[in-house]
Amino acid sequence: MTIGIFTAMQKEAVSFLNDDVSVEKKGEFSFYRFTLGGNDAVLCCPPYVGEIAASAATQLLITAYHVDVVINFGVVGALTADVAVRDFVYVRDVVHYDMDTSCIEDEPVGRYSCFDDIAVKTNEFLLNKAISAKAYPLARCASADKFVDDVEKKEKLHSDFGADICDMESAGVLFTCNFNHVPCLLVKCISDSVFGGYGEYKHNVHEVCKDFWDLATKISAIL
Repeated sequence: MTIGIFTAMQKEAVSFLNDDVSVEKKGEFSFYRFTLGGNDAVLCCPPYVGEIAASAATQLLITAYHVDVVINFGVVGALTADVAVRDFVYVRDVVHYDMDTSCIEDEPVGRYSCFDDIAVKTNEFLLNKAISAKAYPLARCASADKFVDDVEKKEKLHSDFGADICDMESAGVLFTCNFNHVPCLLVKCISDSVFGGYGEYKHNVHEVCKDFWDLATKISAIL
């Protein structure tokens, strides 16, 4: 099995990068090859953050490296007090809240008509495997090209979409995987609380990424 790993930023990939890793470039994208839990793994870091870069990176992992699954490790902001800084969660489903064709279609904001629901599910098999490797809560992710650091905006995302966390890449990763029929798992760690903003994120982001390698190894070993 070949496992594709996506991180939106280099700082989220640090725990994966050691002396046994080989690196190559495809355009502006960096790819790192290594062994993970007895499987071959390829990690991609895009040149910038956001849904478009995440989608392009995921497609490259699928097309150029023929990965069997894609796992996204990343940091997220909390939208509710039920999740705290440095908590890990597995993403149950994703709402791309930037999507809005409501003025031309009879669809609510966030809805893609090609999917069954406004909240697009991650792969149930991979979720169950991840939970058996390390039990963490499930969460709904609100995803768009916006860093949300305002308490009122966070609370509105929670009330409008029932989301627990928010980020800037999950929709790009998951939707690209679904279009290609490749199983996808999204693993997130909270970098800033519902009342926190960029300052809290900046203070915590490096620390919360340290355990990604250990968790990835546990999950990979049982795939």
